[in-house]
Amino acid sequence: MISIWCDFIEYDFLQSEFKELVNKGLIQGVTSNPSIFNQALKSNSYINDIQELKNKGKNPKQIYETLAIRDIKLASEILYPLYEKDPQNGLVSIEIDPFLSNDINASIDEGVRLWHEIGAKNIMIKVPATKSGYEIMENLMLRGINVNATLVFTKEQSREVLKAFTKANTHAQGVISVFVSRFDRVIDSYISPYLRGKYAIANAIDIYRDFLTMQPKQNYRILFASTGVKEKNEIYNNDGYYVYPLAFDNCINTLPLQTLKNIDYSNINKPSNFDCCNVLTEIRNENINLIEIENNLLKDGLISFEKSFKDMLQTLS
Repeated sequence: MISIWCDFIEYDFLQSEFKELVNKGLIQGVTSNPSIFNQALKSNSYINDIQELKNKGKNPKQIYETLAIRDIKLASEILYPLYEKDPQNGLVSIEIDPFLSNDINASIDEGVRLWHEIGAKNIMIKVPATKSGYEIMENLMLRGINVNATLVFTKEQSREVLKAFTKANTHAQGVISVFVSRFDRVIDSYISPYLRGKYAIANAIDIYRDFLTMQPKQNYRILFASTGVKEKNEIYNNDGYYVYPLAFDNCINTLPLQTLKNIDYSNINKPSNFDCCNVLTEIRNENINLIEIENNLLKDGLISFEKSFKDMLQTLS
């Protein structure tokens, strides 16, 4: 059965609606990233705390970390009963400073520091799937720290992440976050109309199947991310567009709050009949440079997280 995680964190939400979603069994984990915290910290629930921390002389990053750690701790406490039953669930992710992503030692130090400061077994440190990131992941896992490998777009990235996890060879939990919808938003305008809206799902399925052939340890799983529909039209006609075809056993789909509220849960345990192989073959015959697109998606993802982190720090200054 697929696990559904929530791709949203905000202090008031955690204390109310989030608890209800967990108690009803509708979600089994939660993820965050710099973009999510950038939006969350603009909400009214943080105004007094931010001002109090400023009055204490905290700098913007210290303010962010103080509030983010508080929120992650709260989420981890709510989810901990799920983690106790099954350590593959009840997990909550926090990302290292995106500006450190190319500094291996600084990233490892920050990941270790956040792990100890939060002090919960069911958190994951989020690390981008880059050349530097693979070494960071391995080193964190060697310390028994759970890792969420983010911004995965290709089988090659997924294999490198799994290699890093396997080299560490610990009992730490590891997820490989395969980003889905961003492909379609880029290539739809360049491909034949009947193929639009299909490549992202086919690519995600291809990565998932390839992952299974590697016979990974039980504590490693695929996570499907970026699965919200940005704008509905004749192709993207429901909130579960990227959810239902990817509802595979022993994997995760992390959903934006709107998607989470609007999906039909009766559809997430039905077998997918998506024709992955034919779609991949046909799209690869189209006149597009998939390698260039994949590289640009990774680069744009890294830039986007840096921008969100920078905007957040400016807001807190």
